[in-house]
Amino acid sequence: MDKKMKISPEGIRERFSHPRDDFELWKNELSTPQVSDALKSIVNHPWVIKSLKPLKDEFRIIGNAITIDTSSNDWGTALKAIDIAQKGDILVIHSKDDNNAVWGELTSKTAQKKGLAGTIVYGAVRDAATIKNLNYPVFTRSIIPNAGEPLGEGTLNVPIKCGEVTINPQDVIIGDDCGVIVVPAEIFHSVMKKTLKIKNNERKILQKIEEGWPLSEIIGL
Repeated sequence: MDKKMKISPEGIRERFSHPRDDFELWKNELSTPQVSDALKSIVNHPWVIKSLKPLKDEFRIIGNAITIDTSSNDWGTALKAIDIAQKGDILVIHSKDDNNAVWGELTSKTAQKKGLAGTIVYGAVRDAATIKNLNYPVFTRSIIPNAGEPLGEGTLNVPIKCGEVTINPQDVIIGDDCGVIVVPAEIFHSVMKKTLKIKNNERKILQKIEEGWPLSEIIGL
C-alpha cells in the first residue's frame, strides 16, 4: 500500500461505513489471527475453515461470499457463480469430495477479469502454477490434475457447510497465509471494532517487548 494511503486503526474506524466500502483497508491492516481472537471473544461457534491454505502465502482476501454447492464432477456451477458475482465478491465452493478439481486456470482467469477478490475451494483445484502466476487468490483443500465436466448442476447462494463451519451468502470471508475465517454478516461491524482494539493492544505489547519487558510479565502470567 502507498505510504500516503496507509492509515491508523483509528482512522479506519472513522472511515468505516459499510463493509464493501472499506474492505481494501481492512485487508491491508488486519490479520486472520487478530480477527479470530475478536470472534472468540464475541461468539462461541466455529469460524475457521480448517485445512484450507492459499496457493501463495502472499494472497490476502476479504469480501462477501457467493456460495456454491456442487459435486467434484461439475466445475460448470462455478462459471454460473462468476456470472452473478459482483466485483470484490469471493466465491466459496463446497465440493462433495476431492476426486476432481472444480477450479483451475480458466475459471481463475475469468474471475480475475471480472474483478472478484478470490476463490475458496473446499475441495480440489488444478493448474496451481498458472494460478500463482496470475496472482489470483485461491485457497484450497487439495491440488490434483484431473477435472470433471462443465455440467452446471449445482446450487448457488445457499447455506453451505465446510467442515464445522456454515457459510451463508454475503457472510464476510477473510483469508491470508494463516488460513480462512468466516465472519457472519450480521456481526461484522462489532467484530471489526473488537479486532482494531486487539491490534492496538498488540502494538503496545510489542513496544514493551522492544523495551525489554518479559512477555510473561506483560500478560500477567
